[in-house]
Amino acid sequence: MSDVVTGADNTPSTQIGAASEDRSQSAGAGADGVSPAARTRRDHDAGSRTHGGFAGTWKPLAAAVGALVVAIAVGSLASIAFDGDTGRSIGGLAAALILGATGLALAARTRVSGFFSLRALDVLWGLVLGVILPFLTGVFAGDLGFPALAALSPRWLVLGVAAPFVVVLGLTFFAIFFVYPAAESFANTRLSPVWSRVVAAAASTLAFAVVPAVFSPTVSGMPRALLIGLGLAASVFVALSRRSWGPLLTGLVFTAVWVALAAAGYVLA
Repeated sequence: MSDVVTGADNTPSTQIGAASEDRSQSAGAGADGVSPAARTRRDHDAGSRTHGGFAGTWKPLAAAVGALVVAIAVGSLASIAFDGDTGRSIGGLAAALILGATGLALAARTRVSGFFSLRALDVLWGLVLGVILPFLTGVFAGDLGFPALAALSPRWLVLGVAAPFVVVLGLTFFAIFFVYPAAESFANTRLSPVWSRVVAAAASTLAFAVVPAVFSPTVSGMPRALLIGLGLAASVFVALSRRSWGPLLTGLVFTAVWVALAAAGYVLA
């Protein structure tokens, strides 16, 4: 005689138990039946395989350090050829160009899932932060003018208007588009997803701050505190959203507002 116990509807209890176990395992999973933690790990593993073992390893971070060393060396040589604020501006511009090119070249190999997507909320926060940050960071920056630059001269238009946009774009492509996902992928193999974001945000903030710290007190006329504050805000932004376009928009609006304020201050002084 069989020892299988049946329920009220003559369904074997072993089948009922199996169905209950399947339902309990699927609890908390998303629409694809995968839990958030497992999905994060799966995306990381898939990205590592897709990019030939580059993402998620120490190699992107080593490349970032190497790019910083080269950028500082080239920027320092460029700044030697000129004196004062002009030399620091040109040196910072050269360093930012090298870092930006590195970030653009390697960003596709280190990006995490959904990193290049764009949401309406990213645009909204990018605009709001871009307008507010120049005033918040300006409290710690002191003078917001362009030292020793004549307003509306070709020199002012190049170093005072165009160069700040190039510097901010270069630092954003390097620190936000490349260093952040590289650091998060590497940390994710050892830490929880939350701590991985914290570590990645700290790494991208540091990467963003190197150029303004070395070529202080100004980078293309922009005070050091403004760029470091922008780097911190952009790193927190990308860590919370895990998308890149919002921080880029923040940097562009931030720079436009600062240039407008500095020009107005120069004219009204």
